[in-house]
Amino acid sequence: MLGDRIALLRRGRGWSQMDLANQLHISASAVGMYEQGRREPSLAGVVELAAVFGVSADYLLTGKPLTQTDEAVLCGVMNGRILGGRKGDGGFSREELRLLMQTMLQET
Repeated sequence: MLGDRIALLRRGRGWSQMDLANQLHISASAVGMYEQGRREPSLAGVVELAAVFGVSADYLLTGKPLTQTDEAVLCGVMNGRILGGRKGDGGFSREELRLLMQTMLQET
């Protein structure tokens, strides 16, 4: 789901919803609604999200890491959360683990 991928990438960067909102010039509540699936970004918004996260719009929309950059970003998210983590970071949530496993198991 698009919202799950946005949340995973945001958390992987250690950003709050407000941090992401500031980069996109939208409200933090809009980011929260995207992540909850209660609202979807426009096509231009998807392109902007992809640029901010350094992934393809295809990855955001489909969940398939289509480029080496997509795969590198996902590996970075995994390594950061598993190896480095952040103060107070309890690791991956069940939803994040489901999303990562689903992405890794998809055929390219």
